[in-house]
Amino acid sequence: MAISTNSIIHYTNNLDNLLQILKNGFSLKYCKEDFFWKEKRLKYAYPMICFCDIPLSEVKKHLDAYGHYGIGLKKDWAVKKGLNPVLYLEKQSSLSETLMQQIMRLHEDKKKSLKNPDATRIDEVWRQELITLCSYVKNYDGDLIIDGVEKNDYRFYDEREWRYVPTTEELKGNQRAILQDKYVIDKEKFNTEVGKIKLEFNIAEDISYIIVREDNDIHKALDFITHNFKKTLFASDIEILMTKIISTNQIINDF
Repeated sequence: MAISTNSIIHYTNNLDNLLQILKNGFSLKYCKEDFFWKEKRLKYAYPMICFCDIPLSEVKKHLDAYGHYGIGLKKDWAVKKGLNPVLYLEKQSSLSETLMQQIMRLHEDKKKSLKNPDATRIDEVWRQELITLCSYVKNYDGDLIIDGVEKNDYRFYDEREWRYVPTTEELKGNQRAILQDKYVIDKEKFNTEVGKIKLEFNIAEDISYIIVREDNDIHKALDFITHNFKKTLFASDIEILMTKIISTNQIINDF
């Protein structure tokens, strides 16, 4: 049995979210990420869209955490769009220490530049590269909080996460990293602005799965696809798309 799928799947918690993704593509959103190394903690929010490549036969735990609706896209699409698997780091590892030392160096250089701008200049290329690296890093395990519910000793590594993190150019002036304390104060504003940026896909060519929760959701998805895409897709494309709809009840019972 394969330990990963040939698709990456984005899960969400309701049918309306799924249908809007089908119609408009993925909207970017800032996600709060905590990274721990020994007694240190890095707390930022990064703009991203998250996926996983967990086989459907192993996905029940993930459904319960992230939602019973989803859209699967081919890995070829993911590669073309610049997505990458998350880099999972153990808190006590030498690689975690190396990363934190670089971050601490950046903070020290920033303090020095504020005191004496002429004497100290931050290498902007290095700074942007470090932000990019941090936006793809996650602890191997830790505490997961979803909708106010905390799960202790959760193994993030089991999520097999892939991320889309936009480049500076793609962000069109939005920030690449925001301190969490600053983000929570004006969360809606940050997400409204960055949400205007879309990650798009070809609905006829790139989709491998459309996942809904209940069998009766299948009919709602079929009606939505027929109504919204009959003018832009061939009838044969719509027919093929309809065969890709599956319920999580089927997944749990049959895989």
